[in-house]
Amino acid sequence: MRAILLLLTMLQDGTIEFPEPPAPSPVIQDDAAPQPSVDTFSTDQLYLIQSDIALVILASPAGVLQVTPTKQGAVIFSRFAGGKGLEERAVSRVHGYVVRGLAAGTAELLILPAGSADITDLRRRILNVTAAETTPPDGRPQPPADDVAAAFRAYEKSWRAAQGDLADRLESGEITSEKAAADWFSVAGQEARKQAFLPLLRAESIVFGGEGWTAEKHARYIRRYQKNAQVP
Repeated sequence: MRAILLLLTMLQDGTIEFPEPPAPSPVIQDDAAPQPSVDTFSTDQLYLIQSDIALVILASPAGVLQVTPTKQGAVIFSRFAGGKGLEERAVSRVHGYVVRGLAAGTAELLILPAGSADITDLRRRILNVTAAETTPPDGRPQPPADDVAAAFRAYEKSWRAAQGDLADRLESGEITSEKAAADWFSVAGQEARKQAFLPLLRAESIVFGGEGWTAEKHARYIRRYQKNAQVP
């Protein structure tokens, strides 16, 4: 009986921590503007789940989401669902699970405590993944022309944000030498490239990677990169 009560206590909603919407801004908001749900995030963001118990997380269908486990104390520098811009987040609970969007689409997470075979323990979460957007001078977000443009625009957005973050650290006195500044931005720039181009590489892996790879399939898929290029 004690074991059952302990399991029920562990499975309360507070045990698994999903991303939460950012705190309301005191600035007056346009009521007509759409407010994104925390369950909608873009391919240049991460969706971080934290839990005090080990979980088994499956994504369906395949090809939209990637789930990577991490441990308490890990520090991740990226954009996050429910967050604002590039930031550092530490995994504060015993187990962390980083969900990445590999491609735009809708997928469902099926979440069970590790070792459980009881269907009543199942938690379900639907996630909508969107392509990274850019904001032109008129202030209206425009979708990227294709997945290559999305990757480069996401990289530019992250690169610019990282430069601003570096400037803040220099002005605050946190970074006090040219080498320290270069080292910091080297890490930030590498992470920005990784986050921007990972969806593109994952999509390629799904389409022509692995045992089914052939030179013909590879060439046929990447040929569209050249065809979709806008020549001035």
